[in-house]
Amino acid sequence: MKCKKSIMTAVMTALMTFGTLGGAFAAGLGTVDMSALLQQHPKFAQTMSTWQSDVKKAQTSFQAEAKKTTDKTAQQSLVQKYNTQLNKQRIELFSPLEKDVLEKTNQVKAEKGLDYVVLKGAVVSGQSTDITGDVAKKLK
Repeated sequence: MKCKKSIMTAVMTALMTFGTLGGAFAAGLGTVDMSALLQQHPKFAQTMSTWQSDVKKAQTSFQAEAKKTTDKTAQQSLVQKYNTQLNKQRIELFSPLEKDVLEKTNQVKAEKGLDYVVLKGAVVSGQSTDITGDVAKKLK
């Protein structure tokens, strides 16, 4: 009987310990909705307007150049040229916003004592803390 009590005590202690550790690990994971944060960034509207203008200019230039040739290979080369150009412009425009959101995310991560932050929807099982709202407050 004494042995049974000792085993039960050990099992209960182990369960309580692992239960506590599991809660600590769950508290160390945060999630953010990057798309929502980018759209809430104070410079998003201006950046998006510039991007839309760049796209329109590229479309106009592409159409003018594409009319000059009927060669499919040349047209594909033009498509690739303009896609590459637009991708480069998009990265240049939006990278500062993304870096700012990442910086603010890291600040909230540190303030909340989180170990990791992943994109919202990436957690398949378990608990996480959504810090999107906290990061959004820092962007203002």
